[in-house]
Amino acid sequence: MSSFGLDRKLGPMRLRAWFLLLNFIFNGVALYGLSRVTVEGAGWPILVVGVIGTLACIGVLSAPAKE
Repeated sequence: MSSFGLDRKLGPMRLRAWFLLLNFIFNGVALYGLSRVTVEGAGWPILVVGVIGTLACIGVLSAPAKE
């Protein structure tokens, strides 16, 4: 049911692998934002962008692979 066609190739990897890599990056952004919030009390926008990006990637990747 994926409208993105997550199993098609885009460059050297499949689209699903690109979203996994993007999810990893957003996780890092969220952790960086969390560290800024706990240390300085600032960094909320960075944290929010990381969390929303992570949730968006999880939402896209939750589609099962077509066999």
